[in-house]
Amino acid sequence: MASPDYSDGCMIALYPPPELAEELAVEGGLPAEDLHVTVAYLGNADEVDAEPFNQVAQELAERKPFTGKLAGLARFTGGDKDVLVALVDSPDLEDLRRDTLDALYERGIEIPRDHGYTAHLSLTYLEPEETAPLDRLPAQDVEFTALAAVHGLDRADTTFAHPMDSVAREAFAAGWAMSGGPMTERVQVACETAVQIAAEAADDPDILRATIDLGRLEGMWALLFQRREEQQAKHAKAIGVAWRPLIDRAAVAAAVDEFRLRMGVAEARGPDWARIRAEALATAKKMLYALVDVAGFGKLRQALRDAIAAGRAEGMVNAVAIAAERGAQIGLDWNIAFKDAYRSMERLDELWADADGWLARTLDGAAGDLGSVLADGMEAGLTRDEMIDAAMDVLTADDAAVAFTVDWAMTTAADEGAFALYRAEGVLQIDIITAGDGRVCSACIDAESGNPWHIGDQPRMPLHPICRCCYAADVSLAHFAAWMT
Repeated sequence: MASPDYSDGCMIALYPPPELAEELAVEGGLPAEDLHVTVAYLGNADEVDAEPFNQVAQELAERKPFTGKLAGLARFTGGDKDVLVALVDSPDLEDLRRDTLDALYERGIEIPRDHGYTAHLSLTYLEPEETAPLDRLPAQDVEFTALAAVHGLDRADTTFAHPMDSVAREAFAAGWAMSGGPMTERVQVACETAVQIAAEAADDPDILRATIDLGRLEGMWALLFQRREEQQAKHAKAIGVAWRPLIDRAAVAAAVDEFRLRMGVAEARGPDWARIRAEALATAKKMLYALVDVAGFGKLRQALRDAIAAGRAEGMVNAVAIAAERGAQIGLDWNIAFKDAYRSMERLDELWADADGWLARTLDGAAGDLGSVLADGMEAGLTRDEMIDAAMDVLTADDAAVAFTVDWAMTTAADEGAFALYRAEGVLQIDIITAGDGRVCSACIDAESGNPWHIGDQPRMPLHPICRCCYAADVSLAHFAAWMT
C-alpha cells in the first residue's frame, strides 16, 4: 500500500545502517533508504526555521554512537491506515529524545503533542483489514552512528561524536609527535581507543595528560618497530651483497649436470620421485656446503656477525627506551645509545659462534630451496639451461632463504640483547608486547595475555620466524645516563 507523503515534514531522526535497512524493508512497504526512527517530529517544514533547527541537531550529535535493539513488531491502529512497525528499545534513545525536546524548547521550537512517544521504525502502511507481511521480527542490534535533521526534502546527517573526542585526539597526537615515531596501524588503533577512554572519563581532570602520555608511548613503540625493520633491511642488504657473488653460475651448472647425470635423465622412464627429491637435496647441500671454502665466504660470515651485533645492540636500546617511557622519562637519544651498545659487542666472541650457527641455517634453507627447484625441474621436464636459470633465481632472490634467515637471526639477537640487559639489571618480572596490529598471530597474543611473566618462565622470544614481539620491563635508568640528552 502506498505510504503517506511526508516530504514537506520536519523531524530529527535516526537511520539504521543501509545493510540492515535492506533486510528490514518489506515488499510494498517503505523503501530501505526511507526507514528511520523518529526522535522528534516537528510538523510542516515551512513552519520551522531551518537554521536553528539544524544547529540543535548538530549540538545533539555531540554524544557517543549507541546501539539499540529491535524488540519485535507492533501494529499501530486508529488512523486512516494501520502502520506495521519494528519496536526499538534503547536507554540511550530515551536520553536523546529527552535532550532533543529540551534543546528544541530552549530554541523556541515547538513540536506537536498529538501523541506520546514509542520508539519505532515504520515498515509499511496497511489497510485495517489487510494481513501484515510479517508476523515476527527476531531481536537484533541496530547501531546508530549519526543524527539526521530532515527539513522538507533536505536531510543533513551529523556523525555522533563526544565533545571530548576532538580534544582527546589532539592530545594523543601531541604525545605521538613528541615521540618522533611514525604513524602506523597500531598507533591509529591506539588513538581510537584513547579517544574512547577519554570520552568515558571526561570528568577526570587528568584524562588529557594520560592521553598525551598514551600517545607518546604508542609513538615510542612505533619508532622501536620501525628501527628494528630498518636495521634488518640494512643488514639483509649487506648480507645479500656478500652472498650473491658466492653463487657462481658455473658451479650451479656443474651441480645441475651432476644431478641430471645421477638421475639418468636421458633414459629415465617412470621415475621414483621420492628418490629424485632426495638426490636433489643431496646435490644442493654438496654445492652450498662447499661455499665455506670459496673466497668471499669470510665476508659473508663477517656480515652476519655484524647483523647479530646490531640486533643485540638494538634490543638493549629498545629495553632502555621501554623503561624510560614507563618511567615517564624523556630524552633518550636512540642513535647515541645504539652506537654505545654496538661498541660493547666488538670483542664479544660468542657472536662468532652465533654467526656460524645462523650460517648453517642459511645454507640449510638455501639447500632446501635449491633441492626443490631441481626436483621440480626434473618433474616438469626442464632443459639443462632452464634448470640452471631456475636455480640461479631461487638462490639470488631478495626473499630467498638468506633474507629470511637474516630477519630471524636479528630478531632473535634483539630479544637476547634485551633479555641480557634485564638479567644484568636484576629484573624479576617481564612482559611480552606484540606489534598490536591485525597481523599478530594467536601464539603471540597468548604470550602477551600471560603478562607479567617471572623472568626465566616466559616464552623464549621470538616465538616464530618474522615475529615482531619483544620483551618489556621496568629498569632503573641510572646506568644509562650517557644515553639521555
